[in-house]
Amino acid sequence: MKIKLFTSLCAILCLMLAVGCADSEDVADTQRTNIERFLTSSHVPRLINVDEVENSLERNPAFYERIDYSVYRYIATYYDEGRESKPAIKQGDEVTITFTAYVFTGSTPSLAAVYMSNDQSVINALGQAGLNTDYWEAEPLTIKIGQTNIIKGVTTSLIGCREGDVVEAYMTLDAAYDDKVVGVVPKNSSVAWFYTIDSVNGVQ
Repeated sequence: MKIKLFTSLCAILCLMLAVGCADSEDVADTQRTNIERFLTSSHVPRLINVDEVENSLERNPAFYERIDYSVYRYIATYYDEGRESKPAIKQGDEVTITFTAYVFTGSTPSLAAVYMSNDQSVINALGQAGLNTDYWEAEPLTIKIGQTNIIKGVTTSLIGCREGDVVEAYMTLDAAYDDKVVGVVPKNSSVAWFYTIDSVNGVQ
């Protein structure tokens, strides 16, 4: 009887885990659809997939790329003169960024969706909106690629970018905080990080 009960409990637990994983993947799929719809319709400028750039009739078309299945990246400075001569980010590099992080709900991120920032202008705007920003610091965030403990989507979006780039990175829950509640970020949230790469110190 005990063996049967144990077997039944194991079966129920496995079913619960399977359903939980399936639900999480369904949410991630929906978030991917929402991100792609936003980037190709209401985003300013309207973006195309990087795979469509070669056949575009537009000169230097604005595009997004999907990285690692769960991260979408738009580099606003991609066509800037002299960009190719600046250092590109790789594993092990030390990078400093000025950023604003948003909970992404499928539309243009607003001030009300900010959950973290070290951008002084954003901090000032949040203060004027009534938020207590006494503990927010306008210091560049330093990230050691592959070593700093930060959500996967941020590191993934940084690799291949260059010093001076202005970047928008959109990520599904599996590249962000999964089913954890972090501060004011609800569980299973899609998030967006907008950042400028201030410096890149490459490994020798």
